[in-house]
Amino acid sequence: MNELRLIRLAIALGRHGNFARAAEEMNTSQPNLTRGIAALERSLGVPLFDRTRKGAIPTVFGRVLLERGESLLRDDADLRREIQLLAGLEAGSLAVGAGPFPGEISVAKAVARVVRAHPRLRIRFTVADPDQVVQDVLAGRIDVGVASIVGLETDVRLSVESLPPLRVYLACRPGHPLTKETRPTLARALEFPLATASLRGAQAKLVSSVSAATSRGEPGGVASSIPQILVNSLAHARLIALDSDALFPSTAALLAEDVAARRLVKLDCRVPEMRTTHAVLYLRGRTLAPGAKTFIETLRAVEAEAKRSDVDPAPSRRVSGRHRHAGGTGG
Repeated sequence: MNELRLIRLAIALGRHGNFARAAEEMNTSQPNLTRGIAALERSLGVPLFDRTRKGAIPTVFGRVLLERGESLLRDDADLRREIQLLAGLEAGSLAVGAGPFPGEISVAKAVARVVRAHPRLRIRFTVADPDQVVQDVLAGRIDVGVASIVGLETDVRLSVESLPPLRVYLACRPGHPLTKETRPTLARALEFPLATASLRGAQAKLVSSVSAATSRGEPGGVASSIPQILVNSLAHARLIALDSDALFPSTAALLAEDVAARRLVKLDCRVPEMRTTHAVLYLRGRTLAPGAKTFIETLRAVEAEAKRSDVDPAPSRRVSGRHRHAGGTGG
């Protein structure tokens, strides 16, 4: 496989046109990259790059290598994947990506259960913006994605398996001005900063509409909305809410411990449509490896448990109002 390693070096150099940047991408030294390219040129018997003041420029031979090299690397990845499919759960690998909400609601717990049952399975779990999760699935960088399905309902490239929707509540610190009001409206609540990931779908429209009305602007009709405090982790949003007047949207299960310990106060928005809209995503027509199948089964079990615990413990303060239309939480 040494030739494939050299081809990867050449592709990186072709992408950057600069030895230093290509070496950085490949996590190697510039001398090692230079020696690798020279070894590949000796092996093929032709020059692959012209070294110029403007950088490394692919020769006609180099252009052919770069075009065919990508295909060779994909074939190699497919071959390795087929072998891993046969190896199964004891020697295979699993790459999972999730948006901030599902990452902390259920995906991390599902990964933990899979690890406990199959400790030799190699797992890579990342949390990213939902759009990035989708791109990672489409590019084959991850096996399974878990993110909001807003805008993906008709994407023929993806298999989309919806997960049970969970209600989302707003929470704030004890002593927050809203805790002193008996029935604050949703518009009143949204006068305070919102610490969360990007909102999507109908919920984004609601927040934009209410915020615009509060500021005497025009209501928006966007598919996604950027909150005042944009985070890519619910843990970060929680910490911000604990020490400021920011509001923290989360599920009843994730809020339960903080509410019981009186670290946070749950404000019940009473908006039936204010729910998560998450789904499992993977490439349509692609055979799932045993690790991916096991993860999805485990995730569904964790989600079912979360759904059963999706009860309405007595809120410290209720948020009511005329606004009755929300939608899926981003992430």
